This record gives sequence, C-alpha cells and structure tokens, in this order.
Amino acid sequence: MTDTDADALLRAIVSNPDDDTARLVYADWLQENGRPEQGEFIRTQCRLAAATPEDPEYPELLERDEELRLWLTAHAPESRPEFGGGLAAGGDESHWWVSHRGFSRFLSFDGDRHPGVRAVRPLAAALARAFERVPTRWLVLTFVSPEQLLALLKYPVLEGLRRLTIQFRPGAVEETSDAVRALAACPRLRNLRGLFLASRFEDAVCDALAAAPWGGLETFSGPCNDLSPAGFRVLGAAPWFRQLRVLSVGGQFPADVFEALCGLPPLPRLHTLTLAGSTAPPAAWEAFARSRAFPALADLKCEYNMMTEGRFEALAGATGFALRALSVTACGLSPGAAAALAAAPWAPALRVLKLTWTALPPGDLKALAVCRRLTALQQLDLSHNSLFGPAALAGLAANPALAGLRALRLAGYRGPGTLTAGHFDRFLAKLNLPDLRHLDLSGQPVGPTAARRLTGPKFAPLRRLGLRECRLTDAAVARLLAAPALQNLIELDLDDNRLKTGPAALGDPGTLPNLASCSLGSNKLPPALVRKLRKRPGVIGL
Repeated sequence: MTDTDADALLRAIVSNPDDDTARLVYADWLQENGRPEQGEFIRTQCRLAAATPEDPEYPELLERDEELRLWLTAHAPESRPEFGGGLAAGGDESHWWVSHRGFSRFLSFDGDRHPGVRAVRPLAAALARAFERVPTRWLVLTFVSPEQLLALLKYPVLEGLRRLTIQFRPGAVEETSDAVRALAACPRLRNLRGLFLASRFEDAVCDALAAAPWGGLETFSGPCNDLSPAGFRVLGAAPWFRQLRVLSVGGQFPADVFEALCGLPPLPRLHTLTLAGSTAPPAAWEAFARSRAFPALADLKCEYNMMTEGRFEALAGATGFALRALSVTACGLSPGAAAALAAAPWAPALRVLKLTWTALPPGDLKALAVCRRLTALQQLDLSHNSLFGPAALAGLAANPALAGLRALRLAGYRGPGTLTAGHFDRFLAKLNLPDLRHLDLSGQPVGPTAARRLTGPKFAPLRRLGLRECRLTDAAVARLLAAPALQNLIELDLDDNRLKTGPAALGDPGTLPNLASCSLGSNKLPPALVRKLRKRPGVIGL
C-alpha cells in the first residue's frame, strides 16, 4: 500500500467509527510500512474493546496495551489535531495514554475557559469538524453551565456521539436538574453507549433519566450522594439500565442506596462494577454477598470504602458471582480479611488481585502470600502495605500456586519497616516466575547485592522493572544495564537512588534497545551526563 492507500483507510475509519475492519487493515499497513508497534497497538486495543474481564487473555491484553503505550510515547510522538471552538483531542496526558481502539479516546471542552452560551455555537461547529477528521465519538464537558448544555442539545451533530461526560459548574440544583431532564429527553443522544455524570443529581430527575431513549447504553457512571433508595430503584428499572455492562456507583452513597442496588433484579450483562466512597454498615455488605443482581460480574473495584468490621469478609463469602478481577484501594481491612479472601469460593478464578493502601497486618499478608488456591492469578499488586514483612515476602517466593504471575507489584514507601536488603536477596534468589513481565519493588530496601540477582537469566522475560528508592549504587545500576537478561526491558524506574554515573551506559542506544521509559529523577547525575541522556528518547525526570 502507498501513503494514498493509508489516507483512504483513515477516511474509512473516520466514516465508520464503530467498525473495526478498516482499523485492522490500517494496522496491517502500519506493520508492512515500518510501524509495527503502532499496528500492534491498534489490534490490541480493538481486541480489548471487544473483550470482557472473563476472557482468558484479558490480563495479558491489558499488560501489552500498557507496554505499547510506553513505547509509542517515547518513539512515536503524535501531534494532536486542533478543531477550534475550545475543542481539544484527549487530555493532558500523552496521546497514546488517552487512546481507544488506536485513536484519541475523547474530545474535551472546558467551560471555565470558554464560558457563556455564545461559546456553544463554535463548539458545535468544531465538533462537526472533528467528526470529519477523527473517529473519536466521546465528548467530555467539564465545568459547563446548565445553559451551555441546554444550548448544545439543540445541535444535530450530537447524533454522532457514542459517549458523553458532563461535569457542571457548581450552581443552583434546580437549573442543573432541568439540564439533566433535557439531556435525558434529547432524541439526538439516542445512540449513546456510555454516559458519565460527574456532577450530583437528585431523585427529581430519576424518572426522566429512566425514560431516556438509550437503547444501546452499556456504561453508566454517576455519584449517588443525593439519591434515595426509591430514586435509585427508578433508575434500576429503566430498560437501558437492565442492559448495562459497566456500572460505577460513587460519591459516598448512603447505605440504603447500596441495599437498593443489591435488591435489584438480575443485571444479566453487567461484568464490571465500581463501588466508591461507601460507608455502608456490615449488613449492607452482607446483602451484597447474598444478592443475585450480578450473575455476570467478573471485575469488582472497591475504592475508598469502609471495609472493616466484617464488611470485606462478607464480600469474600459472596456466591452470586465468580470474580476474575478484584481491586481494593484505600479501603482499610480488618485482621482476618486476607484469610477470608483466600477461602472465597471464587478465589481460584481470580486472575487479577489488587490490594493497595489497605494496611493489611503482617499475618494477613502472609496468609495471602501462602494461599494455594490462587492458581489462576496473573497479576498481583500488594503495593503500599507498610506492614509487609519477611514471612509474607518468603511466602510469595515459595508459593507454587503463583507460578503463573505475569505482574508482581510490591512497591512500598520510604520509612522504617521490618524488611532488609538480606530479605530481598533471599526473595529474588528463590523467586521463580517464568512468565513474569512486570516487577515493581520501588520503595523497598533492595540494595546492591539483591539487585545483582535481577541480572540472572530467569529474569529475562521482564519488560518492566520498578526500582525507585531502592538504595541502589552506581555499580549496581551499571551491572543491571549491562546484563544480557535485561536487554528486553521497556520500562525501568531508577528515581531517587542518589545515582551519579551508574546510568552512563544509557547514552549508548545499544543498551536496552527496546527502552521506552527510564525515569532518573531525584538523582545527582553530573550535567554533562544529563545533557547526553536527554538526547535518548524515553529517558525522563532529568
């Protein structure tokens, strides 16, 4: 194919944004024309978009997606198109980190920067131009006024939207409610597949939302602070709600709303559920465990919830679903939580387990580390549990049930603890994970002797290695960079190790030839070396 062929394919992608065929043909063209990573990125993201957490390849696809994002960020920077009218492609992150199915994930408009109803007409015109140039069909509106949204709903260009995020300016509840009612009644939004309400709403708009013509809606997210159980049940009875695949309920929602969620009739397609900010009592979590509302649930994310006093133990006893992924972040768990998880009926099905910032006590961490039922686990993240001790570390290395791990994250933070460099030397000597691609020991007292273990051939599968704040020396880092086993690394984090000349070999592009990200922040490199390393794509933090 020629460049003209590529242009034709890009036009086909833009003309048929919901279809993957032209994207995959374009990926083949990229493969054949010296851009294989971008071609693989499109194929990987298309497969991810079509997959669910139940698919066996799902964790592996997530890993490869992140690896390719890292590589493309360093080696294939892309300029973002400009559309005028305050409309921008993506957010503040690198283009590749705000991509979906290979192209920009969303278009954004900031009402703070472009206030007033007069800004809406240029926005609508810019949106029409964007739809002619990129296949992105997700619009993110931040800090818009109700008047701006009401004006925008009049434009036919909204018929092209598939996803919509709305965050209102703080203001009168009545005006916001009127705008939400108009949003729900707008026939131009009948093709929506995802709606993200980032501002609070009340019972008064639930009837209107429930009656919305969103026959294809698959994702809904909204804070439920101000809803009553009756209001939530109105939403739960909506035809579009019954078809959801992804649901996020947050905003410190009341316990009775949580119980209303648990009491809904079965949601047969819901595979991903996020619960954030709940202070519901243990009885509500017991109702969740008994609920039959989530027969297809495979991925549960708990964030900033109160999970003590038997709440997590109730969750672990649930029998109405078989989780493949569980993420618990900043929730706080009571002694015995890990033992309950190890005994959960769905523990053998877990492929992804994330327990971070949970303050698990040493006994629980050990119980989890030695659990022989986690035989399907591919990703384990126990980062920022300050009480992680020697017994848990040794248990992880000796547990044959964890032999299939592809990602192990044990990042800590600087401060007193029970682990020493000797513990990590023994841990890395015994660790035998033949498929391990991502290891993060950042913030742990690894030290130079234990770091030498990482140069052995058994660590050759590694693609990402986190050694931030690990008390490494220049000599240890020089050995890491020279190790044949580590030449396939894509990411290496060496922040805050007080290095001076250890990273010098990175000035040679033949060292770690696949490198996409090497962070060297908070070290003491000499100016001449800094200037040299800045010339290498992917070396950051200097």
